[in-house]
Amino acid sequence: MLLSDEDYFYARAEAELKMAKAARVPIAAQAHYTLAGHYLNRAYGGRSDHETSADQLRARIPSPSSRQ
Repeated sequence: MLLSDEDYFYARAEAELKMAKAARVPIAAQAHYTLAGHYLNRAYGGRSDHETSADQLRARIPSPSSRQ
């Protein structure tokens, strides 16, 4: 089964978010959040009503220090 481009980019964004949450090094987590934001922008075709920045993604997910 072939995925549409939108489905592929959305799946990649989800994978990047999981990796960001699991990252133990802050710079790695930041890189994963940044990639997730780019993938989400691609998944939604860059429409301004669905654009998500890496900062918006980071704000939604608790930091590693608050998860302890």
